[in-house]
Amino acid sequence: MKNLKLIGFLLTTWMGVSGMVLAQEVTSAPSTVELTLQKAEELALAGNPHIHAADDRARAADKEVLPAFFPDDPMVMIDTTNPGMQMWMVEEKMGFPGKGAAKADVKGAEARGMKAEALSTRRSIVLQAQQAYWEFYYRGKVDVILQEAQSRWKNLSQVLQSKELSGQWLSVKAVRLQMETAKALNELITNSRALKVSQFNLNHLFSLPHFTAYHLGGEPSLPPFSGNEEELVPKALGKNSEITTARMAIEAREARQNMATLDYLPDLDVWLSGVRDPNSGSFSNYGFRLGVSVPLFFPVKQAQESGATSDELSAAKYDLQGKQNEVIHMVEDAYVNADSAWRILKLYEEGGLVKQTQRAWASTQTAYHNEEMSLPDYVETYNTYVETLTNYYRAQADYGKALAELEYQAGESKGATP
Repeated sequence: MKNLKLIGFLLTTWMGVSGMVLAQEVTSAPSTVELTLQKAEELALAGNPHIHAADDRARAADKEVLPAFFPDDPMVMIDTTNPGMQMWMVEEKMGFPGKGAAKADVKGAEARGMKAEALSTRRSIVLQAQQAYWEFYYRGKVDVILQEAQSRWKNLSQVLQSKELSGQWLSVKAVRLQMETAKALNELITNSRALKVSQFNLNHLFSLPHFTAYHLGGEPSLPPFSGNEEELVPKALGKNSEITTARMAIEAREARQNMATLDYLPDLDVWLSGVRDPNSGSFSNYGFRLGVSVPLFFPVKQAQESGATSDELSAAKYDLQGKQNEVIHMVEDAYVNADSAWRILKLYEEGGLVKQTQRAWASTQTAYHNEEMSLPDYVETYNTYVETLTNYYRAQADYGKALAELEYQAGESKGATP
């Protein structure tokens, strides 16, 4: 009876959680999205704020390139100190020849780096969306299985209770089935909460209202695993967005190093002047001034600046080397995981494990209905059936996640091009 009370408590808890969730959904009137893998990618690309922020920063950096090429705006001055005479002057600080182009090169390299970071952000968010979809897929499929299982366990509990109340002695194995029932109900409650959390995660990735609901829009198609590690590693070294970002950082450091060689050279200052007669408005006595800054501390300043930019460039090159090593490891790891997940999935699909289990369960139901099978054997077979289907959907989700990770590391993420 204690076990039956435990089952009743779990049932009450599950009904309470379901009621709270249902009440929240009715109150907030959530919209429903028919979710596919492609739809998840599109929603993430369209709504994720991190993607929009990265794109805006890239556009902002690109708009700073052209202004950096031009010198400072000229300064126009009018001197009326002497009565009856106006001195007009135009001053332009030219800087050292080539410094504007060097500044534009720095800004251009930084803009390309921001674009690379934006692409890396897009691919990272797409990867998160793909993996979140597969987690939702797994939880949704398992929820259907466990809902059916919960109904069967409830009927089974009634059978066990009626036998106990009628005075029939139950074997130890049969009594244990009550704990199996409680365990199955606990799994249903746990998976229901995990399913809800996976929906919230999708909402965060898509930047949709918190209680937006989803349902699976058809069965996803998973391609067979192909390719080899030797081909994927060179692809990753050439196309991985994190490596591209590291390369752009080197370009920016090289541009800054070039800028450092010009930064403390003499600056030119040009003045054009003329005297204006306030009565007639005519100009006369044109002239100019040319000023050059005296680089007294040029050797010390340039040596320090060049040394600093050289160290930054060296650090950026080490960062690239480290990122390349990391990506090679991640590709190798992702390849092994995808290959392993594919072999497990093939065992269920091509090996016929799912079909065999379904046929065995159909035969079990017939045998139990005809009283040709004991209750403990019936429950044990059903447990195997539920476990097999649950593991099958887990294998699908694991393979889908592994493929997404491998595509990301190899720089082949789908739908990630801005």
